[in-house]
Amino acid sequence: MAFRVVHPAFRLALRTHLSRRSSCRMTWLSYSGLKAGMLPHWEHACVGRFDFELRDLAFFVRDSLRIDEDQLKNGVLCVEFEWPLASGEVCQLRAVFPDSYPFVRPQVALRGNPETFPHKHCSPTDGNLCLLGRDTGLWSIEWTLALLEKQLANALNGTGVEDPQGEPMEFWWNAVAAAFPGYVDGSYMLIDTAWNVGDQTEGTLRVSYTLQKMDNKIRFKGAVEEIKAKDGTVLATRTYPLPHELESKKVTGTFPWRRVARFAPPPREGWRDRKVQDQITFGRRAVTIASPAISMSVTVQSTELSHGIDGDTWLFPLFYGPAKSFQPVRQGQRGTSPSMIIVPTLRAGASDVGARVPSVGILKGKVIAIFGMGAIGAPLAIELARNGCSHLTVIDHDIVEPGNSIRWPLGATAWGMRKTTSVKQHVESEYPGVEVEAIHHHVGIATVADGNGGDHSVLPPIFVKADIVIDATASSGISRLLADHCKSAGKPMISLFGTLSLKGGVVAAYHPKSGCPTCREFAYAKGLIEKAPGSGETFGLNQPAGCAELTFTGASFDLHELSLEAVRLTVDILSQPDDFKESLVHTLTLHDGVRRVPPSWRVDALPPMKECGCNQ
Repeated sequence: MAFRVVHPAFRLALRTHLSRRSSCRMTWLSYSGLKAGMLPHWEHACVGRFDFELRDLAFFVRDSLRIDEDQLKNGVLCVEFEWPLASGEVCQLRAVFPDSYPFVRPQVALRGNPETFPHKHCSPTDGNLCLLGRDTGLWSIEWTLALLEKQLANALNGTGVEDPQGEPMEFWWNAVAAAFPGYVDGSYMLIDTAWNVGDQTEGTLRVSYTLQKMDNKIRFKGAVEEIKAKDGTVLATRTYPLPHELESKKVTGTFPWRRVARFAPPPREGWRDRKVQDQITFGRRAVTIASPAISMSVTVQSTELSHGIDGDTWLFPLFYGPAKSFQPVRQGQRGTSPSMIIVPTLRAGASDVGARVPSVGILKGKVIAIFGMGAIGAPLAIELARNGCSHLTVIDHDIVEPGNSIRWPLGATAWGMRKTTSVKQHVESEYPGVEVEAIHHHVGIATVADGNGGDHSVLPPIFVKADIVIDATASSGISRLLADHCKSAGKPMISLFGTLSLKGGVVAAYHPKSGCPTCREFAYAKGLIEKAPGSGETFGLNQPAGCAELTFTGASFDLHELSLEAVRLTVDILSQPDDFKESLVHTLTLHDGVRRVPPSWRVDALPPMKECGCNQ
């Protein structure tokens, strides 16, 4: 949900939920009826605050103030009172003070019929009011509920200064969904914000979904594939990729939909109301493709997606149970009714997934080849996938072992697997729409592995397809080889490695017509570029049992600095290729020779060195 600021002194808005009333009978006390020793938890840390708070509130609400005795016995202050408005009307309110008060604000809610609640600045499920911004820093420890004097009228009337935020109805529906007894964590229905059904008022939806029965509950995962109008006209179709688990196990069903003006979530106990049930059970028809049988009657309504921008949101009430529970019960017979959950609505369209980080949109449609799936290459590949790179080619020859998984991004589920295969399975499972080509190949080895052929046949196709090549092998000889291929193909290359003592590292971006890895060595020798801290140090290397060579002893949290810088450089080069005119060496410092220091970077230009002759 998006909340609004309702007072010039504040920014953002309140997003906390009112504690629900206990099902047991409550005893209400007046201020004067408090018994000794009945104190909220926070009074012990802020002695005197309890009396101060009640006296200040009583000044405005007079004799209408009532305190929930049952809650106070448990250390929670819950009060109900009547607040006088300037119009002469009286507002019925309820407030709950959290255990961490006064460091955080009290939660204030309207009492009464939810149908009378304002459409903005108020939770339709429990009347919770948006009196302040979401930022906890907007509440001052010196304030009391007397804040209502300035904020209440604005919240009720939609006046005052507001934040540019929308209040999408699905926020409330999704919150309600998790409270249903039959709900199982992980359920969802995917939609696309880009869909527009225009002025159509009813039709059908074709849905792909999976069902997982869990005792008397179900986990439902689905996606709307197609929306049709009543006359069969196709209004929208899915264009975004599905999660691998859903794609591989899906079945399909068709369900009715209709548009309503506004259907706000009722309080939890309100779902038993016949009026509420009638709003969501139109056209109920059981689908018996899967067990248990299910039925949905989908509702669409206009909602505020962002400030001043309206769009549609969708409500997916799901009924499930044995097929016989959907059959009419004859008079005089006892029957069973299906159970019900609300399936949370999640937005998964291209604009929805990319909206949070538009700067990485350039990665979509690009092919990035990464050599080396070790402790810097594998995290780099996953980060690129997370940010929307649509095609990765990963090349390595190693497998995942328990020992190297301490600084590798995936854990025990990957042990014994080829690193390339493990990365492919993880990325394609977690990031729909990303395709990974896994090539198990040992660059520079004469022996042909897995029938792929030698470097002569394996490498050229990789460079032809790649928009950029990343060398994460940490092998100087392989770096020179890959740079030579990139120069021939006219492709940029990024090479990254940490020094053996991991006091620093390098992320170098090589332009095909500028300096190369050999040029960088000449620049070091001539003192034009300073080497990374720890260069040449070999102490601390060890050979773990079962490993065929020495390895450094650095940790993943330091290596990630290199991986993340390589991702930044990749995005920069692909986004602004015209600005990438020469090779650059980014040097990382993690140690000043005496102690660890916060990570810092130095950037040096690397022109072609005449001693190298790579551009002649």
